[in-house]
Amino acid sequence: MKTIEFHILQNFPPSNLNRDDSGAPKDCDFGGYRRQRISSQCLKRSVRQSDVFRQQMTDRLGIRTKRAPQKVAEVLVGMGLADVQAKAMALEFFEALYGVNDKGTTDYLLYVGEEELKRAATMLYNAGAELRTKAEVITQLRIEEAMLAKKEKEVKTKEITEAAKLFNALAEQYKATYPKHVRAVDVALFGRMLADNPTENVDAACQVSHAISVNRMNMEFDYFTAVDDIPAPDDNAGAAMLGTVGFASSCFYRFACLDLDQLTRNLGGDSKAAHEGVMAFAEAFIQARPSGKQNTFAAHSLPAFMLLVVRENGQPVSLANAFEKPISPTKSQSLTSGAITALARHYTNLQKVYGLNGQAFGVQLDAEDGLTNAPFALIDNVPAMLSTLKQTLHT
Repeated sequence: MKTIEFHILQNFPPSNLNRDDSGAPKDCDFGGYRRQRISSQCLKRSVRQSDVFRQQMTDRLGIRTKRAPQKVAEVLVGMGLADVQAKAMALEFFEALYGVNDKGTTDYLLYVGEEELKRAATMLYNAGAELRTKAEVITQLRIEEAMLAKKEKEVKTKEITEAAKLFNALAEQYKATYPKHVRAVDVALFGRMLADNPTENVDAACQVSHAISVNRMNMEFDYFTAVDDIPAPDDNAGAAMLGTVGFASSCFYRFACLDLDQLTRNLGGDSKAAHEGVMAFAEAFIQARPSGKQNTFAAHSLPAFMLLVVRENGQPVSLANAFEKPISPTKSQSLTSGAITALARHYTNLQKVYGLNGQAFGVQLDAEDGLTNAPFALIDNVPAMLSTLKQTLHT
């Protein structure tokens, strides 16, 4: 399999980019020391929601939502159905597929592409007038059911079950004819799992690690106050509220890898779409930053070092163990410079011991970081590095 690895070092000023249930920055133990951490799911969402990814993948994006019935109803209205009729049909269809709660939403998040929603709407639209009538009948029966006593409700429930048979049959047809590939590139990249309908499962083509700090974490707290602009004449409190927010400053090692073959399979063999997906992910993974507490800290730092490795065969290799011993700044070397040196040294050792092969090329922000004899090609800038990546995808 052809894999693409992304190794990034990114130093952030005081920040709280990804917080735990207590509101403090997430952390973990690595190498016997506490490290600041940014979760994998946080990084993936940052990529999915980034402007650069969405602009490049404009019409090939998925939606993660519980409101799929409402989205399908909107499509049906656009096809000419009345709003009430469209909503009724969509609700009953998703009730048969996954189950719908009292709020009219699915019980769990669905991760679907626009084309899947359109496929469901088209199937409902083409089902004919009988299905539309049944949907309105069921809607009325449900309203009546909610107002009845228990014994009368049981009779009404049987009527609903009988009327819903058409939707159950349509749901089974939908599942049976579900395509084995997707069009949404983000779904193809990050995968999905539905226990209720395994035929909709997609094996992820992308793996993203939890980002960890290369340095030992030093948690700090900001004690803050808010002052009332219009205080009472006798109010001498000084502050209307008090609070604290946890933060830390760390240099993170970020790692992700893509299986190009799996991505192409997920997209139904569309290699052009797969290549475009890789390039969109590459640029977004470099530029995207988590949004946690950014209004408070404005920690909008870009990476200081990026290394891409393209391997024709074999498993991807993380370089996290370069930082098993926490990096500390010295008089002659900054934290980031020390991390770059440690990463390059670890990469060299892996190459020597395991004989790993692959095309490696990277970019460093500051030439003074000291990579004079780098074990990989150093490229002048990020656009040139991405251009090199694009060329390797076609070889």
